Amino acid sequence: MEKSKAKILVIDDDPDFIDAVSPILKSAMYDVVTAPNPEQGKKKVLEEKPDLILLDIMMDSLFDGFSLCHQIKTDKEFESVKDTPIVHISAVKEMTGSRFQFKGEDQGMCGPDDYIDKPVKAADLLSRIERLLKG
Repeated sequence: MEKSKAKILVIDDDPDFIDAVSPILKSAMYDVVTAPNPEQGKKKVLEEKPDLILLDIMMDSLFDGFSLCHQIKTDKEFESVKDTPIVHISAVKEMTGSRFQFKGEDQGMCGPDDYIDKPVKAADLLSRIERLLKG
């Protein structure tokens, strides 16, 4: 029997990124669900129960990705999905030359399981996803 495809939720306000990453994930036989903002992302997390979440850090505000990550991992509302691996994705390094310096853990926030800089490299993205899904 073929193993069921893992479902990956991509939460990003950049439609170009979603258009670029979706075929990469689909070519690796993942089911892809997308959300264009944190509010839609919250609904999709609860409705779709993804196996992994790719989460942009900066959307409407600088800390959207951090706060949503923390919510998913700690809020009662997300109890059933709190162990879902979350990978933060950010273009900060591409834009500024250095990685995002905010350390959510220092503020008592739960951080992501991994972090990838945009633009993502397909092989790197897929190997990280595979590693997280194997747990």
